[in-house]
Amino acid sequence: MRIVDCHVHMHGEPDAAEVVKRLDANGVARILLCSETERVSLRTTRENLLKAKRLFDAAPGRISGLAWVNPAIPGMAGLAEEALAELGFAGIKIIPDHWYAYEERLEPFWAKMNELRASILFHTGILYGYDDGSRFCRPLWLEKLMNYPAIRFAMAHISWPWCEECLAVMGRMRAAAGYKSEGWQSYVDLTPGTPKHIRKQAVGNAVEFCGADRILFGTDSTVPGDLVHQARQIAADLALFDELGLTPAQKERIMSGTADEVFPS
Repeated sequence: MRIVDCHVHMHGEPDAAEVVKRLDANGVARILLCSETERVSLRTTRENLLKAKRLFDAAPGRISGLAWVNPAIPGMAGLAEEALAELGFAGIKIIPDHWYAYEERLEPFWAKMNELRASILFHTGILYGYDDGSRFCRPLWLEKLMNYPAIRFAMAHISWPWCEECLAVMGRMRAAAGYKSEGWQSYVDLTPGTPKHIRKQAVGNAVEFCGADRILFGTDSTVPGDLVHQARQIAADLALFDELGLTPAQKERIMSGTADEVFPS
């Protein structure tokens, strides 16, 4: 089975050969690697992007980049365009950092992302960091993106604890697309967050409501040094899929097909 981990973080300057060696050991074909976070500086954000680019350029086809940006930083739309159009990033990573996606000041950024037909991985749900920032990360606020229909976006962590709200947003975006799959903008990232006592229900509900073709597998691992967690999460989720009675085709789609479609290398 092909495995693509859609949600891996970068710290420091990992060695590409070592990362690939660990991916091979875990049976992972490809990862989507988020560049390091920066909350206030456009210049530092660009430096972080270039550092991530050095890593994924050294392992084409195995490591793809997600440019972690803060849309509230002046000039960020231009840098995001550079990341997608010139630097080779497969998509964008965003945490709503004390702003709501529906704010008028952010509309030029969404318009640029719409023009670029960008794919975006959003942090949604409880946020263990960024001060008291969780309230900005509810999936409901992403309904705004229906006004920018060329953007595709995934909601990470099944938006826990707002898992049902995440599915409600999925339904709203499906309706906005006229119930046509080719226009449906939104996806669910299964990356953990959900605790064990509700994970089976949350994942099962997502598969039933959205279908496997709308779901991405991810681990929230970190390179270098945390791919042991990746191996554990792969095993845990595959076992969970068996418990839920998913077909081989559904498993393949969740484990790689959706990510390859939304964030092509």
